[in-house]
Amino acid sequence: MPKVQLIPELLSTYTSPMNKTTMSKLPLILIAEDDEDDQMLMKSAFKDNQIDCLLEFMADGERLMEYLKANDTRPSLILLDLNMPKVDGKTALKAIKNSAEYRHIPTMIISTSSSEAEVRKVYDLGAAAYLVKPASYDDLIELVKHLTSFFFDTATLSKT
Repeated sequence: MPKVQLIPELLSTYTSPMNKTTMSKLPLILIAEDDEDDQMLMKSAFKDNQIDCLLEFMADGERLMEYLKANDTRPSLILLDLNMPKVDGKTALKAIKNSAEYRHIPTMIISTSSSEAEVRKVYDLGAAAYLVKPASYDDLIELVKHLTSFFFDTATLSKT
């Protein structure tokens, strides 16, 4: 499996050439995460798993919703941190699931919280999954591996 391909402007160390055709064929994962350290760890986990996809990070749910409205390219998956400034994960999830244009996109919450009330609430709002952020990097690598294996190798995703 080829190494992870990141959108060039997101990772300054990205050096391989990528054309629009190559980029358009790769699955896009949008991640709303306000913590820059968590963003870096997630990028590394995708890279260490050699996942062939594009990653795009936003600092909050508001920027994620703006991105969705401004871009024709639809993501294959969306990961939302639960607690973010401006628009939090639950609010962004609700907006995504209330939109006929975006509701088909598998959208997951990822959080340090394992509160049963939070878990129940996000499933009620239409989350595809509630993921607790792993305590170790090795566990994060495993989470990314299983998540992408299921959605990219096992499940059938909508193309539009």
